[in-house]
Amino acid sequence: MGKLYTNSSDFNRKYHFYNSEKLSFGDFYFNFNPVTWWMLKNNGINILGPDPKDFEFDIQPQQLVSYVLKNMNAYWANRIKTAENSINDLVAMPTNQIDYEIEWTVLGLLRQFFTLKEYDIVSKLDAGEYGLTQIPYEWHSIIEEAMNIRKGIKASIFRSDWERIDKTIRFSKYLITHCNKMIEKNLT
Repeated sequence: MGKLYTNSSDFNRKYHFYNSEKLSFGDFYFNFNPVTWWMLKNNGINILGPDPKDFEFDIQPQQLVSYVLKNMNAYWANRIKTAENSINDLVAMPTNQIDYEIEWTVLGLLRQFFTLKEYDIVSKLDAGEYGLTQIPYEWHSIIEEAMNIRKGIKASIFRSDWERIDKTIRFSKYLITHCNKMIEKNLT
């Protein structure tokens, strides 16, 4: 493989891709984005052929930051707004679904926070550990809750599901606002 890139004329082509333990042929796979290219360029492992660091494609930190911030302000902000408007429905969900939502949201946003600050990508648990060193103490309980869920620890730190959901929503809004201010400050 000498070059690895996609021209805009290739965006509508069908090709093979592997996802969810299944080899498929079809439309453009949604997960080719700056995070994918960053991971390949900076963390790719050579099995056969040239080192991924030598591939002829360019991914700059600003492309990664721009993509992550856009995702945070679109997907995550909308998800949090929906959760905030339907908190009673969320509380009525089974505990395992609430656990999933807390883990997905808290650790997912912390991964983005890490990427915006460090220009790198880490696991959910590593993002949680990082958050505990960077985020104000008032949010540590929901970060620890999300990490416990990820680790399979069933005992909750909170007294009720409502309290966990409320703290997740408030933390998410805080972190999105914090990240936007952080990026804005870096631009000035």
